[in-house]
Amino acid sequence: MSKDAGMLICRSVPVFFALLHYYSFSCIIKAMKSIKKKKTVIAALAVLFAALFGLAVTKLIRVREARTNGILLCFDDYDEYNWSEYFDLLEKYDAHVTYFVIIEEPTDFCFEAIKRGHEIGYHSLAHTTVADMDGWDELYKYTIAPIETFREHGIELTTFAYPEGRGYPGSDEELLKYYKVIRGANELIFYGKDKLRHGFVDAVSIDNIHFENDEVYKAYIDRLLDNFNGNVGGVQIVFTHTIGDGGWCLGEERLEYLLSEAKKRGIKFYTFKELQDN
Repeated sequence: MSKDAGMLICRSVPVFFALLHYYSFSCIIKAMKSIKKKKTVIAALAVLFAALFGLAVTKLIRVREARTNGILLCFDDYDEYNWSEYFDLLEKYDAHVTYFVIIEEPTDFCFEAIKRGHEIGYHSLAHTTVADMDGWDELYKYTIAPIETFREHGIELTTFAYPEGRGYPGSDEELLKYYKVIRGANELIFYGKDKLRHGFVDAVSIDNIHFENDEVYKAYIDRLLDNFNGNVGGVQIVFTHTIGDGGWCLGEERLEYLLSEAKKRGIKFYTFKELQDN
């Protein structure tokens, strides 16, 4: 081998290894970029799948909820000590209820009830029968003005129950300018849930005074629950006042019978606000 050839080889070797190093490094960088891109694509697909899965689950829940029958259980007037004593019983059966109160401003009871998933509705300032009111001024004072007072304390009143279940001609239209739903107290009706978003709905009392004994009461509740047979997505509205043995009360055992039998049948206890917001 000539001297020139040997020098050429010596000079070429470092260049060869330098090129080899460069191209190897370039290949590694390209490979890493490719992997990074693949990971990005995989991550994007995972996010997309999770989003689609979440939408599907949400849709199924909404469909199931729309088909679930329900009861709106109401307590009228105001007895914070009596009502709060039965918070745990309601929770035992996953029951949310609506308390229609006759107070000037919210109390600690109101905030605790809302915290537990219940609703505060309004029942007039002093249980004044709307049908006996003398025009707009009294209607505003006893049923509408308190809305702002409650709002200032962080509670939005959206549901009103007529004292004694009675209004006067045109009072529904006036009150529905301020409330989403107005409730009567005269008849048991099977409603579709859409009806509970806005308008007048009726209800029936299940106070002790209407039932001669427990057997008569239980038979009535069984018929009420049987109304849901063959129907989906409907609600019925019932009300009482306090829990106890008095005439205008509902006995504790009777209350629990309603709660337990409804739960056995997969019937849910809604508040008005739950249905207004859906």
